[in-house]
Amino acid sequence: MARPDPASFDEKIRRVAVAVSAARGDDRRHFDFTRVVAPGVRLVLSEAGDLPLAFSLWTLPEDIAELCGDAAVPATQGLLALDGDQAREANEAGFTVDLTQLTRSQSRPDTYYVLLDRVTEQRVHTVVHRLVPALKAHRIAA
Repeated sequence: MARPDPASFDEKIRRVAVAVSAARGDDRRHFDFTRVVAPGVRLVLSEAGDLPLAFSLWTLPEDIAELCGDAAVPATQGLLALDGDQAREANEAGFTVDLTQLTRSQSRPDTYYVLLDRVTEQRVHTVVHRLVPALKAHRIAA
């Protein structure tokens, strides 16, 4: 599998970070997917209390391999990522983001992720609830 060009990937990371920042200021719902913000990347929006959270959901195999720092990524459909600033902000506000369930990116040290064997609304929602236990219960998580 070909790795992305480093300059192009840096630009993609920047575009996703801008989209995450903007999305955190938008109206919030308990759980929602955005449109595609960069090729193969959508955002997963949620909130803990009144603190907005925006995870990035990566689905292109070459991007997943780049974020993991390993071209031999196990069979996976997606990578759900959260930047360290959001995790720290949530933890400081009293809403635990369980970083022990996330892996720190080798190529982007302030990015934490979990690999998903399948990307469905229910699966992503369940993982988000596991990572942020303070989220209110919702029918999709069942």
